[in-house]
Amino acid sequence: MNLFRSEEHARRWPQFNAGSETGLGFIRLEDLVAFFGTESRRHMLDADYLSAWYPKRAAERRAVLERLGKTTPFWMGTPGTP
Repeated sequence: MNLFRSEEHARRWPQFNAGSETGLGFIRLEDLVAFFGTESRRHMLDADYLSAWYPKRAAERRAVLERLGKTTPFWMGTPGTP
């Protein structure tokens, strides 16, 4: 993983491969906050997390990714997996 200060900075990187954009793409900090700020994530330290919140996690994450337009297999993972 490489971290860049902006998408433009990443595009100027000598090893940038424009063909990989369709699978990987870029994700903004605000989008990462949304992805990791789901309701189930806020309850990870609850005693009942595995029974009450873990089953909801995958659906919440998929909903966030769909809202952000990150619907390629790279972002969505293997179909049918939590």
